[in-house]
Formats: sequence, structure tokens, C-alpha cells
Amino acid sequence: MDDFSSKAGFLLARTAFLAFASAAAFASGQAHAELFARVPAARAMAVCGDTLFVGTKGTSVYAVPLSGGRARRVASGFSAPNGVACSRGRLFVASRDRITAFDIGRGGTLSGRRDIRRGLPNSGAHSLRYIAVGPDSRLYVSLGSPCNICLPRGLQGTIVRMNQDGSGLRRVAWGVRNSVGFDWRGGTMYFTDNGADRMGDDIPPDELNVLRPGGFYGFPYFGGQIRLRGFEDATPPARQIPPVFNFQAHVAALGIHFFRSLGGDALVAQHGSWDRSVPVGYQVVRVRFRGGRPVSAMPFIGNVGRPVDVKEAPDGSILVSDDAGGAIHIFRR
Repeated sequence: MDDFSSKAGFLLARTAFLAFASAAAFASGQAHAELFARVPAARAMAVCGDTLFVGTKGTSVYAVPLSGGRARRVASGFSAPNGVACSRGRLFVASRDRITAFDIGRGGTLSGRRDIRRGLPNSGAHSLRYIAVGPDSRLYVSLGSPCNICLPRGLQGTIVRMNQDGSGLRRVAWGVRNSVGFDWRGGTMYFTDNGADRMGDDIPPDELNVLRPGGFYGFPYFGGQIRLRGFEDATPPARQIPPVFNFQAHVAALGIHFFRSLGGDALVAQHGSWDRSVPVGYQVVRVRFRGGRPVSAMPFIGNVGRPVDVKEAPDGSILVSDDAGGAIHIFRR
């Protein structure tokens, strides 16, 4: 669902949801929108000290001073280095076929390049990896399914965990179609998952899931709790862990981040539909929690192109990446 067509882009330009005010309600104040930086094909982000690192769909990783300034290319020679994460003075980059580590120097300079894991599985159109560091200090990486609806093989359609030197790889979730975002709330990992295409405008939903280590999340037998085309009568290999929240079909829910300034609620980037007669998504939504569970998703930020990821700056501002516009937007109170 993370694809785009010129038809959807034309329809998008004529739809009302890009008429949202560029400043949305932000906690108790009013958010002020600014262009923070230009980054070609900007995707996942990582806030690392005084530097914002930005992965891309291209071949390079960029760094932007959080105090403001131009983005600069700090590493290149990758195949779609979508995922970035930092820990203990190191930056980890997840590209199509490997995980690469760097040492972070002054001003966001990178050195000591080394591949800590090679030979990631071919995930076809879903090869844009997401990476994050968990509360256990291990790396978590998504490995998409290589298809719209088909049976994944090996580590396809999983989320894996490994040590920061690449050792100890373990599958922690399977039956995942294409997760391009996860974060932790109170020690619990939540991850988005994109639903299947070509089953109509309104099914199956995009998902928000809670990680239960080793759990099976249903793909390709289920999207949400709806049977997927071609697998209606097939017997799943394990009991499905159902989503804890369903987003509208085809919104392409990607990056998720829990914000201190939002009282434990999450913001989720909805990259936007291509497989729908009336486009949906193309916004950032606030997922409200009550009693420790997600209960609603409401529009929070619009007019940011095709948002991919959301992160919190040290001052509490919201950073939003837009791969279509090649931009990082910042929303300040």
C-alpha cells in the first residue's frame, strides 16, 4: 500500500483533506508550521543528540542540525536506506539488503562504517525497512512481505530483533504484511501494518498492533480480521493476534511515535492511498488512548504532502517527513 500512481496524485490535488490548516491543535496550544529542511525522498528519521538523521528512498542518508540549518549528505552508496536509529553514539541504517552501523561524531559526522548484518530477505515492493532501538537496547527491524497477497517465505513478513553488533537475530513477529513504523509505550511495542490492496475501497483495514513476542499477526490469511482473497478457506498456521486498532482501509499507516507532550497519545503518519476511488490519508492522525488502549484516531496535521514518519524534537516540537515533497516539516507550539 506504500505505492503511488499519477491518478491518485491528480485526485489528491482535488480533495478536501489537503485543505486542513497547516497549523493543527497541538496539545493546549496552537501549532505553528514551518519548513525545517529539504531532504530528497525523506523517509524515516532519528533524533540523535543535536542532530536529526533522515533516511531516504534513494542511496543516501542526511543529517540536519536540530538548531536549524541545511541538510547535508553524510553517507551514501546504499540501496534505499529507509530506516535510521541511534544508540550509544552510533547510527544504524537499515537498507534493502543489510544493516550498517556508524560512529556519530561532532556535528553529526559519521565514521567507522561497518555492515553488522547482510543478506536481508528480498521483500520486493515492500523492501523499505524500518529500524528502532527497543527498551532492551536491541535493534528491531521490519522485513516486509514480497507481494500484495501471497505466502511469505523464511523471514519475509516478519519483525526481527538482534543485538547491536548484528548477532542473536530472532523473529519476534510473523504474519506481518508490511510494517513501516513502530514505537514503545510503557515498555510495550506498537507497530503499524499496511492492509492488502485490490479488495475494494473499504477493506481490509490498516492495522495498529501490539507486539507479543513470537506472535502470528494473520497475513496472508487475514487483513484485520477479514479473510484475504485467495486464502478465504485456508487454515492459518497459528492463532492470529488481532489488531488493537483498525485504521481506514488504504490510508497507508507508516511511522508512529508516542509524544510526551500529548499525554501518552501517539501520532501516526498516513502516507495516503493509491488503490481507492476517493483518496484517503495524506495526513498525520492522533491516536488517543484510554485505559491503556487506543480508542480513536482523529486528524491532527494536514497539508504535509505524503507523510512518512513523525518524531519529537528535544523541545517537544513535531517533526514530519514527506517523501513526495522532499521535506521535513516542523510544528512548534
